[in-house]
Amino acid sequence: MDPTSERAPDAAPATLGDLRRAQVMLNVRIHRLLGVVVAGGVLYTCYFAAELILPILLAAFLALLLSPLMRRLTQRWLPRWLAALAMITLLLGLIGGIANALYPAAAEWVGRAPTVLREATPRLKALTRPFQEASKVTASLGEIAGDEEARRTRVVLQTPARANLLAATPRALAGVLAVVLLTYFFLLYGDTLLRRILMLRPTWSAKRLTVDIVRAIQNDVSRYFLTVCCTSFGLGVATAALLWLIGVDTPLLWGALAALLNLTPYVGPMVMAALLALVGLAQFPTLGAALLPAAGYLALHTLESQIFTPLVLGRTVNLNPLAIIVWLLIWGWLWGILGLLLAVPMLVCFKIVCSRVESLQDFAILLEK
Repeated sequence: MDPTSERAPDAAPATLGDLRRAQVMLNVRIHRLLGVVVAGGVLYTCYFAAELILPILLAAFLALLLSPLMRRLTQRWLPRWLAALAMITLLLGLIGGIANALYPAAAEWVGRAPTVLREATPRLKALTRPFQEASKVTASLGEIAGDEEARRTRVVLQTPARANLLAATPRALAGVLAVVLLTYFFLLYGDTLLRRILMLRPTWSAKRLTVDIVRAIQNDVSRYFLTVCCTSFGLGVATAALLWLIGVDTPLLWGALAALLNLTPYVGPMVMAALLALVGLAQFPTLGAALLPAAGYLALHTLESQIFTPLVLGRTVNLNPLAIIVWLLIWGWLWGILGLLLAVPMLVCFKIVCSRVESLQDFAILLEK
């Protein structure tokens, strides 16, 4: 008898097992490749359709922020359309009142900006003298190497700033109007839209998963928004009081700016500290007094971010700082300032979805602290 015929039945299962493993590996690689392609397509769409997507996202998050108060008003037998109109009116009145109160001081500082920069420039040069010496050495090495590009004269044509502002005003007003209308209709028809989505889900388990995700997003994002807004308001008040005690001009303006920039983690506080350092250099004679506003603000921000906000939020928003920074870089590059403001709420929503969908739970683990 041929010995190969005796070993054939034993070799067949091993061959089938190898084929199955190879097929599984191929499927995994195809799924990963499709995931990369889909992610690239989403980023491409978000970049080129920013004017369409941003108003919808901003209105959705504003509706989430106002939804708890909206529920309380509707529970008191107030019609939904009237409750939504009251919420929009209250929000617009609050924003308009703050802007009207801070506009004179902001306009004054914008007019004084060139003078402030001229006054702060000598001290900035004194602080950066070592770096300037290093740059001079680099420049001399470049001249020795015969770098002609560095010595060429460039002519830059700039359009008037007023013309650019007038051209951008109608588009900005249209964007604001779109956000207001979308927020109103999200508040008015949000629950109806959720019921229609549930009707499209095929199974009871899919319906339950959808309700779980939507309710978790409503609760967690609304709680995050309210907590961050309250802590940012407290930080703004404390910053304004500190700057008033130090003797900085228009402390209310800087306190409001500190509260606004605190909505963007890491990036906003860094920008605020740099602005206060610049203001201190222009207003105070000594270097220690000039850096005191920025140092005091950083101390207050550390207390807020490391003690008060984690104490209120607990483990509701347990995000990895590295993931937050990368997420801020991505959406700040795509959408600018609005992308920085919306980045963390979008990351919270993404983590909630990943933690409840079995195929995406690995991403939820990566996003946790």
